[in-house]
Amino acid sequence: MFATDDPPGGIYGVVSGGIGIEGSSEWHPLRLGHILRTGDWFGYRPALTGRRRAMGYLAVEPSELVHVALSALTMLKQESPALVPLLTAMAVRGDELGTVVACDLLIRNARRRIAAVLLRVTGAHEAVQPTDPRGFLLTQGMLGDMANASRNYTNRTLAFLQQQGWIEMNHGHIRLLDVAALAGFAYGED
Repeated sequence: MFATDDPPGGIYGVVSGGIGIEGSSEWHPLRLGHILRTGDWFGYRPALTGRRRAMGYLAVEPSELVHVALSALTMLKQESPALVPLLTAMAVRGDELGTVVACDLLIRNARRRIAAVLLRVTGAHEAVQPTDPRGFLLTQGMLGDMANASRNYTNRTLAFLQQQGWIEMNHGHIRLLDVAALAGFAYGED
C-alpha cells in the first residue's frame, strides 16, 4: 500500500480489517511490527511534518479505510485551527503504541510475549471484533515475526493457548475466546 520513503499523502483511518505496519532503520531490515485495527489512523506523521514516510503500511486482511487527502487536510488545518490538536492526538497515540510494542518485546518469557503481542495486534484491549466469524486473519509466521519468536515456537504456543481455551485457531485465523485469561497469562510473572 505505502512503502517507507514514499512522499507524504493524506491520512487514513481503519474502518475494518487490518493494516500492517512495517518499519526499518539503517541497522534493521524491513519487518512487520504491528497491525492497526478499527479506529486506528495512520499517515499523520508525513501529513504533519511534510516529510517522506518513515514506515510502510499494507493490508494484511480485507480492509475498509477512510481517506482524507493531503490537500484537503492542509485546507482544513488552515480553516479550522482546532483540527491541529486532533492530529497531535493521533501522533500521541502513535507514541503510546510504540511504548506498548517495546514493552511487549521486553517480556522475557517467549510464550507470554507471544500472548501479549496477540492481544495487541488484534486490538483486544480496545474490544475490536473481527469481521470474519473465524477470527482475525493472522498467520503463525506473522505473529512470530512481531513477537520475535520462531514460527515453530509460535505454533506450539498457539496450540498451548488453544488448549487452555483462550483462543481458537481456524485456517490462518485466530479468534480470541477469553481475553481476560489471555491477558492474565501474558502480563503475569513466572
